[in-house]
Amino acid sequence: MATLEQQIAQKQDELARLKEKAQKQENAQKIVIGGMVLSVARKNPQFAQNLLSMIDREVNRDTDKKRLESVISDLQQVISNANNQPQPVQIQNNP
Repeated sequence: MATLEQQIAQKQDELARLKEKAQKQENAQKIVIGGMVLSVARKNPQFAQNLLSMIDREVNRDTDKKRLESVISDLQQVISNANNQPQPVQIQNNP
């Protein structure tokens, strides 16, 4: 039979494995959510603007801002394209 110290070590190893598994699952969830958010933002200029505002407000580290440069550029382009598109002409029916 294992000593108490061995049992503690085994449980600590098991806990470490479970924590690593939970971290991997959380990272995978963040990737899926991030992909979904970017997909919506690339189709919706208002959401793109909101996302840019959130990035500006919430991302504080220079290394993170550097990582997001291409995303920020893409979102700015979505907004710019929407602002430059001609507005659809409204045709009113005369009774």
